[in-house]
Amino acid sequence: MAKVSADSGRPGLSSLGYWLRERCRIEGLSLRKAAAKAGVSHATISDIINGGRPSAATVVKLANAFSGNGQHQKASLEDFLLTLCGYRSNRAEGRLREPLARLMDKLSEFSDAQLEIMEHFADFVTKSGDKT
Repeated sequence: MAKVSADSGRPGLSSLGYWLRERCRIEGLSLRKAAAKAGVSHATISDIINGGRPSAATVVKLANAFSGNGQHQKASLEDFLLTLCGYRSNRAEGRLREPLARLMDKLSEFSDAQLEIMEHFADFVTKSGDKT
């Protein structure tokens, strides 16, 4: 796990590390309990809190574990955490909008063939919008 620069305003903590430490504090979770909740090792949780940069797969596990029960909440939190880690770029409007989060939830159930069709449809819609 690579170290990232602290941009949370807290020395030695990445934004994700600060977020995770605060979530553990709010939920009363030890490192081991947080690790069990997310399905990762307690060493991974410690590394993140101490400024390590986890893999995108680990970030997704954190989002799944800490998002509550709503699928659109999971997508929104996943987007937020992946942005904190630099896996996604920051949007001008901030967090993932609800309609987009709901669409992403539906798309996550599609087969590769269905996703390819949707990609072509999205290309068509965006090109059609350019002509108006």
